[in-house]
Amino acid sequence: MKEQTVKQLQKISEPRTFSKDEYICYEGEPGNEMYIVLKGLVGVYITNTMGTLAEVAMMKAGDFFGEMAIFDKLPRSASCIAMEDSICVAINRDNLLEFICQCPDMAEKILENMSKRIRRLDLELYKNTRQGMPEKARKFEIPQEYSFSHVVKKPYQEARYYSRDEQKCPVCGNLFSAINMKRHLMQVRNTDMDGRVHYLLCEPLWYEILTCPECHYSNYRLNFFDVNENDAKNIQKILREEHIPVIEDIAGKRTDFDNLVLSYLQAIHINEAINSQDHRLIGTLWLYLYWLGADSGDDKFTVFCADNAIVHLQIAVDENQIKDSHSKYSVALSLGNLFAYKHMDKQAADYAKIALDSPDDTTRSNAEAFLKSME
Repeated sequence: MKEQTVKQLQKISEPRTFSKDEYICYEGEPGNEMYIVLKGLVGVYITNTMGTLAEVAMMKAGDFFGEMAIFDKLPRSASCIAMEDSICVAINRDNLLEFICQCPDMAEKILENMSKRIRRLDLELYKNTRQGMPEKARKFEIPQEYSFSHVVKKPYQEARYYSRDEQKCPVCGNLFSAINMKRHLMQVRNTDMDGRVHYLLCEPLWYEILTCPECHYSNYRLNFFDVNENDAKNIQKILREEHIPVIEDIAGKRTDFDNLVLSYLQAIHINEAINSQDHRLIGTLWLYLYWLGADSGDDKFTVFCADNAIVHLQIAVDENQIKDSHSKYSVALSLGNLFAYKHMDKQAADYAKIALDSPDDTTRSNAEAFLKSME
């Protein structure tokens, strides 16, 4: 980047210093500013279906990220992490006009990039509206297959892997303390054959759902803030008429684990109501519940979750709803294991074979081991 451009940017916004491994912004959280890298290296990561980070890009001096946040205030589509000590400047609505006047060449590049992204979003919106209206969601209730009062010890969480930040609930406007997971720092211990990743000194499955303590709105953390005004009104109605009566009815017999399961069930029900075509998301939540059910030793509930996960993940894989290749093959292998759990060997082998094409060594070797175990 030219020295003159750096000086101009420093006049517009006070440079911010980020230490190595520090999160600049979190995927799934609302944003209101973009960043331009003056010095250092910033990694851009998305969370795949199995809950691990996948590198999208590396930003060096002169590059920019988060530009859509200036206009749409929507949740961040990726986490941005300083890979070394880095310096960035932030551009928001307040200093946007000055930025355009002071750095017209860079502003033109950013606006061109945003224009291309808007075109892609318009195309996706057109495709989605052609799918028709979703079916009416089922009424919220606790599955008969689940028995409350499970005593499952909350796993130990290493403090440095998490941070707490004040967030605003998009449904009721309440401010609450939300946990952010620093996945970039987490150390993988091992990966099960069904795709479940185990980490050293932490268990992310207990923190994948955010819940507002005021209105009880629950959702997958990466989708929690992705709610428009119309969806917020529908969610308020669902919570008031369906969720809260159930929550109050079982208030006296819930353990920490029961509360965790309840938050997952609420998140699934809400997405079935406002986001029913996203079988990848709904299926993933059922898969996470399947793993948690196995942790509790509740076989009846585990089978119930496996059945629901299969329904949604099969559609997601068969209809190519999973764009990230790493996630697609991991989900295919998870499907293979789910079918095997249900003693449906032919379907299990069919989906495990899909995972043999995975670019990820762990997924591919697990698929090979799984198929060999079925011989």
